[in-house]
Amino acid sequence: MGLYSTLGRPLVFRLPAEASHGLAITSLRAGPFWQLAGGLLAAGASRRPADICGVSVPNAVGIAAGFDKDCRVVGSLLSIGFGFAVAGTVTRSPRSGNPRPRLARNVRARALVNSLGFPGRGLDAAERRLHNLSPEQRARTFVSIAGTVDDEVAECHARLEPFVSGIEVNISSPNTAGLRVYQEPVRLRTLIAGLAAAAKKPLLVKLPRGGSIDGPALVDATEVLALARAAVDAGARGLIVANTRPVSDARLAVGRGGLSGAPLFDSTLRLVEAVRRAVPAGVSVVGCGGVFSGRDAARLIDAGASAVQLYTAFVYDGPGLPGRIARHLARRTLSRAAAAPS
Repeated sequence: MGLYSTLGRPLVFRLPAEASHGLAITSLRAGPFWQLAGGLLAAGASRRPADICGVSVPNAVGIAAGFDKDCRVVGSLLSIGFGFAVAGTVTRSPRSGNPRPRLARNVRARALVNSLGFPGRGLDAAERRLHNLSPEQRARTFVSIAGTVDDEVAECHARLEPFVSGIEVNISSPNTAGLRVYQEPVRLRTLIAGLAAAAKKPLLVKLPRGGSIDGPALVDATEVLALARAAVDAGARGLIVANTRPVSDARLAVGRGGLSGAPLFDSTLRLVEAVRRAVPAGVSVVGCGGVFSGRDAARLIDAGASAVQLYTAFVYDGPGLPGRIARHLARRTLSRAAAAPS
């Protein structure tokens, strides 16, 4: 048990879930502190570099889109041991999101349920903040974008691409009206082909998890694989596997949301294996959903993932987690190298 688990989390979890998230962002805005703390938290975390669509990052552990929606704390997240960060999801116009309450914890399951609906300050604010990143930070930063029509997504892509190493196109949030239009292979292919024609940096697509609301975590991967193939055929160089699972939840104002956290890991593992088999070897597959430990990350990498993303585990286990996972992966690499025949 670390200091966060024994002291920090019990205090933070006294607050409503969305308020505690706001507190975390406020804390992480103290950039100089986290740069100093990062020397301890991130020690040894950069000993196993990873490649995501040709972008080299210090380790294979990234913070998923949704945590830093307005691109406020990218530098701090990179300082504490994440090999890369995915800021956003950014939309062209500011959005208030869905009505509150829209975030709840399932503590025993180590899970969250959210119906946030992309609240954020929009493209102008995100562009200003990403512009202020250092060259070293930009080299490790991706940004997630979304919209409900092609022109919205294209504008986000064009304006933010110069300040990051790659763009993640989020077509899969179960909490945002209008996004499902891109969960149809023909429409997705048209969107990605248009972006790819102008892209100078890698495009990645965040896939839905599959399954209907309150159904099994993975009912049938057929539709997910069809979207994966369509995205790659149109020019995507990476796939994030996968978004949250739709569930009903009476604690949320809209009565439903997306489940994230530990209950999703088995689904993530099966989907990573299936997507890896379905797309060419040169396409990066990033595992996202239920990663809480170095062992979880290693299993996804063994299944074909180039890297992993996490969010809910960061909420539950705190700022020391990315460094611990990265060090586990580094030790594993060294151990395998030592055991290999000379």
